[in-house]
Amino acid sequence: MTHVLHVLPHPGGGGETYVDLLGGIAGYTHERAYLSGTRSPLLAGPGILAGLARAARTPADIVHGHGDVASVLGLAALAGRPLVISSHGLHMLRRVRPPVRGLFVAGLSRAIGRSTRTICESLAERDELAAVGPADRLVVIPNGIAPRRVGDRRLLRAELGIDDDVVLGVFVGQLESRKEPLLAIEAAERARAEGTPFVLAVAGDGPQSEEVRSHAGPAVRPLGFRTDLEDIFAAADIYVAPSRREGVSYALLEAMGSGLVPVVADGPGSPEVVGDAGIVVRAGDLAGFTLALRRLSGDAGLRGDLGRRAGRRVLDDYGLERFLRDTRAAYDEALRAPGRGAGGGPA
Repeated sequence: MTHVLHVLPHPGGGGETYVDLLGGIAGYTHERAYLSGTRSPLLAGPGILAGLARAARTPADIVHGHGDVASVLGLAALAGRPLVISSHGLHMLRRVRPPVRGLFVAGLSRAIGRSTRTICESLAERDELAAVGPADRLVVIPNGIAPRRVGDRRLLRAELGIDDDVVLGVFVGQLESRKEPLLAIEAAERARAEGTPFVLAVAGDGPQSEEVRSHAGPAVRPLGFRTDLEDIFAAADIYVAPSRREGVSYALLEAMGSGLVPVVADGPGSPEVVGDAGIVVRAGDLAGFTLALRRLSGDAGLRGDLGRRAGRRVLDDYGLERFLRDTRAAYDEALRAPGRGAGGGPA
C-alpha cells in the first residue's frame, strides 16, 4: 500500500471531505496532519511550528499539501518526499495585499515548482496559478461527489412549519464574512417583505452565528450545525451562495446534484460550476440577490428547468469516479518522479 500524508491547515472544512473521498482510491492509505487546531488565524500561530514538526516526522510515500497556506508553510519541513498540492480556492492568494503579497507569491511559486503536480479545482485557479509558478506542474481536477441518497422533503418543512407551496431556500456553510450569510439573509427578508412566499433556512456555525440567530423570523430560519443535508436539500428549492470566493464547493455540488437551483455570486469558483444551470449575481449585490429570489419564487417552470440542468451538470462534470481516477494519476506520477517532488523544481 502507498501511504499519503495530507497536510491540512486545520480540522474541518472542505479539505476533510476531500481527503475522505480519496479513501476510494485502491492501493492508497491516507493520514492527516494539521498545522493548527483552529480555523482562527489569530489563534493558529503558536501551534504551527509544532504541527510542521509532527508532519515532518510522519513517514509517507507522498505528501499532499492542501491549500496555498499549508503548502507554503510546510514546504521546508516536508522537502525530500514526492509532493502533490491541491489549491482549494486559493484563499490567501486571492486576499493578500502588498507588501506581504510579494513574499507569499514567491513562496507559492517555490511550492508549485517542487510539486510533481499542483491540482487546481477549476480553470480559474489554473489561470491564476499559471501567473505564479511553472505552468507544466498544473492540472485541473475538479472536485467530484457520489450521488446522495434522496432525502425526505417533508421532514425539514414539518420541523419549520413551512407549507409545501412556500419556496424554501437554503444556505449551507461556515457562518463567516467571506461566505456572506448575512447578505443571503437580508435578501430573503427583503423578498419576503415585498410579498414573495420565500423562506431561507441557514445551516452552519461560525463567527457570525449569533448575528444569524438574531434574524430568526418569518423569512429566516437558523438551523445551526446540521449533518442531515440529504433531508435539507430534499426540502429546499433554491441554494443561495453569495460567497465572494470559492474553490469548487462540495455544498454547492451536493445542492445542485439534488436538483436545487443555485443562486451564486460571481466571485472566483462558483460561476464555473453553475454554468447555465442557475443564476449568477454580482458579488455583494443585495438588490440582485433579492431579485433572483423573487424571480425564482414566482416561476415554478424556471425552477424546474434550472434544477434539472443543475442535476445533469453535476452528473456529467463532477462525478466521483472521474475525480478519483485523475487524482490517482497525479499520485502515480509523483511516485514515478520522486526527484521533482523532493525539490527538483525551481527554487
